[in-house]
Amino acid sequence: MKTLIIQVSIDGGGYAYSDPDILKNLEESLIPSVKRYCNKYNYDYKMITDWPDDYDVKWFNRNESKNKATTLIRYLNMDQPEYDRIVSLDNDIYIKNDAKPLPKIKGHNAISDNGQINSVKSLYKNFVNGGVQMVDRKSGKKIKEYFANICNNKTPTPNNHYTDQAYINYWRDTNEDQANFLDNNWNYFINSTLHRTNKNINFYHYAGRAGRKYIIEDIEAKFIT
Repeated sequence: MKTLIIQVSIDGGGYAYSDPDILKNLEESLIPSVKRYCNKYNYDYKMITDWPDDYDVKWFNRNESKNKATTLIRYLNMDQPEYDRIVSLDNDIYIKNDAKPLPKIKGHNAISDNGQINSVKSLYKNFVNGGVQMVDRKSGKKIKEYFANICNNKTPTPNNHYTDQAYINYWRDTNEDQANFLDNNWNYFINSTLHRTNKNINFYHYAGRAGRKYIIEDIEAKFIT
């Protein structure tokens, strides 16, 4: 079972992390934990640092200051014929030394995004978060083709919901046989200090403003090492 884990860092690491101090913490503390995890379980790792040559994704920025176009790139890299499994991780994911090996992956896998369900539940059958996505070879190929068409046609986001996650959730709604769910311990959102005593977490997700605050606190507390 050959596995590839990918991350994307282009033009400052992505739209969500304009704070240079946070970028430094991601590069020095969080991203190395992903590489360490790959080494432990013999997974291949790739950090994507260049804009794609064959697809125009920058149209997705809509002339805004946020660099949202980088979020499309992970999907364009999910078709990897030499791999059985492809895992896409946001750069604000931290993996501790005792994290378990990846679970069985069939189709497209992600966790339900409970933080957004109230605002989007009428738009999708079950909205998932894009910070941790796991696909098998078959679904990875289909998702790449889907996003290639989106880029070639500059397809607007479904339901006027301006996020890459709108596309992948629409795809899941129309490909229910390939839409599966991960346990929350594979994408555990940090919004307090409770995670420091929870031994069942595999991937810690320091998302949003609250998460960025706890990155700094967890480094100072030596939880992140």
